[in-house]
This record gives sequence, C-alpha cells and structure tokens, in this order.
Amino acid sequence: MSRRNAGKRLALIGCGAMGTALGLRLLGLGWEVRVHNRSPERTAPLRDAGASAHATPAEAVAGADWVATVLTDSAALRALLFGDNGIASAPAAGRRLVDLGTHQPTQLAALGAEAAAAGWPLVEAPMTGSVHDASHGTLHFLVGGAEADVEWASPLLWALGRGVHHLGGLGAGNTALNLLVGVMAGGLGEAIALLRAHGLAVDSFLDALDGSGLASPLYRRLGQRYLDGDHAPRFSLANLEKDLRWECEHALASGLQPRLAPALCRLLAPLSEEAKRRDYSALIADLAGAPSC
Repeated sequence: MSRRNAGKRLALIGCGAMGTALGLRLLGLGWEVRVHNRSPERTAPLRDAGASAHATPAEAVAGADWVATVLTDSAALRALLFGDNGIASAPAAGRRLVDLGTHQPTQLAALGAEAAAAGWPLVEAPMTGSVHDASHGTLHFLVGGAEADVEWASPLLWALGRGVHHLGGLGAGNTALNLLVGVMAGGLGEAIALLRAHGLAVDSFLDALDGSGLASPLYRRLGQRYLDGDHAPRFSLANLEKDLRWECEHALASGLQPRLAPALCRLLAPLSEEAKRRDYSALIADLAGAPSC
C-alpha cells in the first residue's frame, strides 16, 4: 500500500446505487477502496474505477483504515458482521464500523451492543440526500453513537459529505428522517394532482417553489423527475415503504399515534414488487397521474 494513501483506505461493504456512488467519489479523491458485496457482479463499476474486490467482508476489512457498510436493513448488517468470515472475525484494532444505511432504531441499538461486545463499536450515519449528492459530496449525515466513536468516524463522513450532525446514541440517526422524505414526496404529488386537475403549469409551480420559503432541493429534484418521466431507481419505493413501516413501529413504541406514516404505508402496500422497484419519485406520478406533454 502506498504511503500517499496512508489513512485513506476504506473497506466498503455494500455496492448498491449509494454505495457505488460513495466509493467512486472516494476513488476520485485518491482513496484506496476495498469492496465486498453479497452479489459480486455489483462491484463491477467500482472495480473498473480502480477498487479492489474481495470475496469476504473480513478480507475487505484487512488493511483498511475505515470500514463502512451501506446495507438494506439490520438483518443484512448482522449477517455481514457475524456470518462466516464476517467483519467481526477481523480484529478491530481501534477501528469502528460506520453504517450508512437505514434501520429500525431499536433493532440497530441492540445490534450495536452486540457489535461493541465483539470489539467493533458501531456508528450510524444515515444520509440525507440522493445518488447525486453522494457523487458530489453534498450529503449530510444524521449520526448516532457514543461521542468518542462519532468523533473517530467524523473524518470519513466529512470526506463523503458536507454536514455531520450528532443527534444522540445509537438509533437516534434513524429516527424520523425518511418519514419526512415520504411525507414531502406525497404532499408534492397531491399538489401536482390539483394543479393538473385545473390545467395549470407544473413547471412554473416548481419554479415558484424554488424562490419561496418552501424551497427545497427535494421538491425540485422529484418534481423534475416527474416532468421527465424518469423513475429509474435511486431510492426505491420498496425501501421507502420499509423505512416508513419502521417509523410507524418506532412511533408506536414511543407512545405516539402516527397518522401520516401509516397512510403512506397503506398507499404503497398494494403495489406490485415490480412497481416498488421504481424510484420513490414514482409516488408523485402515482398520485398525480402522468405528466402533461
């Protein structure tokens, strides 16, 4: 390993759309990236860009300064931590595991306790942003974990984004974020449906939002995808439904009576598996109908 990459060696576990975008960004910044994915073919874009692919998580972790996972849920994280040749089978040597995915908060806290007992303290850092933000370093991270662990993870997170926000202990970072994402997408869809019912210009409405107190990159991005009919998956409806279901569970366990998250879950539940593989911007199309010509 070259001295110029000292301190810039990342083991990246999980090479979906977001994981790939993050790995490509760090490769572009001169990092050494070591990757593992349960489906090896998904490592191809990173391998083509100069990353090294490894057959097991333990092999990917060996020699890395940082270890990050981008996985779909806590079950996947547990398997890659404690399965055969998993992350926990490699010596931590002072490192922490930085998880960038989304999880049910109480499940993640329990898994974090097991990981710490195995010598791998866990830091959660779910991302506010899309593949575009991951590629351009404009992500913000909602971080949960012990203060010392978060401090250790911060240099990696700042290399990947432009905001690191420590909310509290494990589970804090995964509380509420994608509930708000779903509500915003659903609200925009119903607003566009009303505009279309009266024959009004959706593109002019989006322009007006950009200059108002309601301005949000999310509205602009999802609205433009609606106008373009572009629902190629960046963050799928299936993942949104999963996260909303967890938000419902977490709210109920907190003594609250959630209303918006269950309503969105009821809206998404009847969709076919194929329909749920679309980008979550398709929620706007489902609510508002096809864009005007």
